[in-house]
Amino acid sequence: MNIKFLIISNILLMMGNIVFGQATPQIHIKYSKLLATYDFVQKLSDYYPDNKSKETFKASKYNVAEYTDLLIQFDTLHMVESYHFQGYPSGQKSPVSTTALMERNLINASSIEEFKRLSFGIIPNTELLAFSNILSRFEPVYDALIYQPNKEKFEEKLKSLDDYVQNTHLADYFETGLKFYNAIWDYSVSIDIAIIPSISDGGFTANAFLNNAVSEVPLNFAHNDILFCVLMHEIFHNVYDWQSLEVKKNIESWFLANPSPNSQYAYSLLNEALATAMGNGYIYEGINGKTEKDQWYNMKYIDQMAQAIYPMVKEYANNKKPIDNHFIDAYIKTYDENFPEWTKELDHILTYRYILTDDENDFSYFIKNYRYANQSAYGTPINQNSLDKMKQRPITKIIIVSQKNEIKLEWIKNTFPELKNWTYNTKKEFIHTTDLADKTKLIVVNRINSNFKELFENTFKNKKLD
Repeated sequence: MNIKFLIISNILLMMGNIVFGQATPQIHIKYSKLLATYDFVQKLSDYYPDNKSKETFKASKYNVAEYTDLLIQFDTLHMVESYHFQGYPSGQKSPVSTTALMERNLINASSIEEFKRLSFGIIPNTELLAFSNILSRFEPVYDALIYQPNKEKFEEKLKSLDDYVQNTHLADYFETGLKFYNAIWDYSVSIDIAIIPSISDGGFTANAFLNNAVSEVPLNFAHNDILFCVLMHEIFHNVYDWQSLEVKKNIESWFLANPSPNSQYAYSLLNEALATAMGNGYIYEGINGKTEKDQWYNMKYIDQMAQAIYPMVKEYANNKKPIDNHFIDAYIKTYDENFPEWTKELDHILTYRYILTDDENDFSYFIKNYRYANQSAYGTPINQNSLDKMKQRPITKIIIVSQKNEIKLEWIKNTFPELKNWTYNTKKEFIHTTDLADKTKLIVVNRINSNFKELFENTFKNKKLD
């Protein structure tokens, strides 16, 4: 490796979140008509559920072939690709998607022409130009049907949200999060939150990517504290992602060194538990002077773990301390003492899953019945290469054999050393579960004539392992 490069890299790592030029982090609230137009077009798609935007469009003069043909074309575009970072622990560094890059460009661009220039090369030109043309054609439609009739309310909502960000000092909470996560950041790069005012009633949406966050907020929504706690929750996922390779490997080593049989599933839960404790716990308390009494997150495992570790997270955040070995050991101990049965609950362990099958129709069962999937992979057919690939992932592994059962069960037995003493009858249907050395579960399904759903659910009554 180039020695000069190595020295510079090490200096940057030692600096942590010391920054250049800008003394404090910046959080900006903005409205992007291009992003809002893209969101509007998505809502008009046949694949999108019924909604107020679709209802408004169908009742308008724009509901003619000139525009409906463009919507059909929109649904055929292939714009989603991603790339991964090498060397990071499995599941601990998110891939970058072309969707995220293009949405950031929509937020930053002031015109379709600028968007095309910024996005050139991210996706094939045929897709980029077709996508840009669709947005260009629909921007005046969005303007006429959605923006102009609600412009005054839109601008009031945007100003109130911007005022709220400044008055609650969200940038200070962001800085605290950077120190807690031990993440590198340059404050000259702002966090840009794009607001899409919504004509629909009900709740809001929030997601974050790169240095951006996006939230669709109904015009009548008034709970700004909850909105920004959730937005910061999503931003803290990004902060977790920004941890350096050195920090990521340190955290992984602390989990691997811990003797708890639950450490791997606790590790898989870490990202969501921390983001919830920081966003929905620490920031909520900072804004309101007390913690939320009810659920912080609408999934049991994330909610309960976040609340259980909150006193420790609060202590570290208040003292500007980064996550360390002591924190990770205490985190795992909390999991062990409070939730020892979770590794037997399918709703938990299938949040992190790798499904390998001879019949790709089996995938739909898991997607439908275990919809929440923080980490997931699906593969077919079952062969030695796919088994070796699966073995490398420290998540729950399910292998469903329904063809050439004798040969494939032998492959499985030889792939996983933990199965060396396993005996079975290839002509009899069964489901076999074992604990692997990586502290995850392996579930082998030998299916012959039965319906997979019935076989699986009859074996795991109440969605629990024996």
